Amino acid sequence: MFKSLNNIIENDVKFSNLDFYSVIIGKNPSKGARSPQLWNKVYTSEEKKIRMVPLDVKEENIEHLFNYLSNDQHCLGGAVAVPYKERIFNFIKKNLREEVKDIGAVNCFYRSPSSPLINEFTGTNTDGEAALEPIREYLEKSEDLAIGLIGFGGAGKAILAFLLKDFKNRHRIHLFNRSVKKINNVKKIGVAVYSLRSLGSHLPQLDLLINATSVGHAGDIDATPIPTRLLSKAKKTMLVYDIIYDPIKTTLLKNSERMGLRTINGLHMNLIQAVLAYSYTNSTSLSIADIYKIMN
Repeated sequence: MFKSLNNIIENDVKFSNLDFYSVIIGKNPSKGARSPQLWNKVYTSEEKKIRMVPLDVKEENIEHLFNYLSNDQHCLGGAVAVPYKERIFNFIKKNLREEVKDIGAVNCFYRSPSSPLINEFTGTNTDGEAALEPIREYLEKSEDLAIGLIGFGGAGKAILAFLLKDFKNRHRIHLFNRSVKKINNVKKIGVAVYSLRSLGSHLPQLDLLINATSVGHAGDIDATPIPTRLLSKAKKTMLVYDIIYDPIKTTLLKNSERMGLRTINGLHMNLIQAVLAYSYTNSTSLSIADIYKIMN
């Protein structure tokens, strides 16, 4: 089933006797992505001859790979990891719901039963919904929080969309990015926009800081989006939330804890993402709660 596919990707996929398969596409998901393990637990529970496989692909081959998967009716769809959420979005943009188009990135793609073409891929973005789950109680029980969101890539766009949807009139949202030019249009919807270089001057006012970038991920674990010296300026009650789950404690979280700050990592977000994406991609009689129990 995977002979031609292995000519496009950087890793080897070796499953046999499958009826269908799902995938996670990224730069190197074979080196630590949790989704295959989580999805395959559910496939085993449902006694289905389906497996999720990780596909490591270079930038120049991503369109070739996606065309291959689109034409292979054995492929159900799957998950999208960094750095291809916006690329995959552009491939299937015409098939997306308006709220997904507004985000500008997808992290899940699947066969659309309503497509004018038989089984054409559509997609969604579960980043925002999943990211807010670990902090939702805090956001709902608090008033007038100053929230700092770092990054405006695929995950950052989704998180901002859900913050605005659920908490725009309750909390103040500040967006920090390396390039302000890329995010100036966000000012129109009531979000304060700043260069990441100015974060230090805003830290004393922030109650919640969310890192939505991949800085500090397993490929570069010593990196951090915030220099250690700046964290000393943060108020002692600030909560630091890093959506990265590998490593479990990023340099940002370690440095924050040394400063006495509360921290949350991305493990729970990643689990919720997997639960939601599985339910979108697969025909299943399991409820969201059932999928969560199996994966957890």
